[in-house]
Amino acid sequence: MDEIQNNLKYILCELLNDETVQENIVNIVKKAKQQTEEFRQKLEELEKDKNDFFYKLQETQKECEKLQQNCEILEKEKNEMQYQKDKIYQQFQNYKKEYEPLQDIKDFWQGALQLEANQKSYLKKLCGEWDIKSLIALGKDKNSIKQLWNFIRDEIMSTNGNYQNIKTLSSFFDLCIDVYNMTNIRKEHYEKIQVLIGKEYNSRQYIKTSESVVNGIVKEVVLNGYTMRNDVMKPIVIVE
Repeated sequence: MDEIQNNLKYILCELLNDETVQENIVNIVKKAKQQTEEFRQKLEELEKDKNDFFYKLQETQKECEKLQQNCEILEKEKNEMQYQKDKIYQQFQNYKKEYEPLQDIKDFWQGALQLEANQKSYLKKLCGEWDIKSLIALGKDKNSIKQLWNFIRDEIMSTNGNYQNIKTLSSFFDLCIDVYNMTNIRKEHYEKIQVLIGKEYNSRQYIKTSESVVNGIVKEVVLNGYTMRNDVMKPIVIVE
């Protein structure tokens, strides 16, 4: 065994003394050094790329944080704008609700000026004066409202077809009901009687116009009806 090892060592030594082998070994070492240098350069490049990537990642994170902060600010501004929008809309609705009755009064007065002479005369007698303030004040008195309802009922029953004046008187009646409900000190309220359009006419619930058929369905409400305790003013309807 020792002899074999010695022979191998001898052979290796002889090979190492060979110029070709030596040259190959030098080339191998040189190539290994070149590869090592190339690997080192690649590692340095990779390290640089890693550092650049890490830097960009940090910058991106900072940018994301800024964007997140801006989004939060925008969200707050959006909520504030929505709040202000809702607030303005609510104010508008309140103003609209407050001034709608004034528009109703204006529309009624324009219609009242077109009433027939006898109708104006009766309203003036009932209210005391022929002016908008006196007409509105009529709604504060329950007895006057009842008299107004009786008058409009009679006008409807004897009408010659001028339903525009009837509509004006009917809207005035509704206005007086609203005034009463808002101003009476006993907190009494007239409740509107609901009319089922298209349903069979019932004489216990409604009053039909003189031009209506004897039996039929309710087509239209000419004068709204109201009730409060035992005080009942039936709706007047057209039956066909």
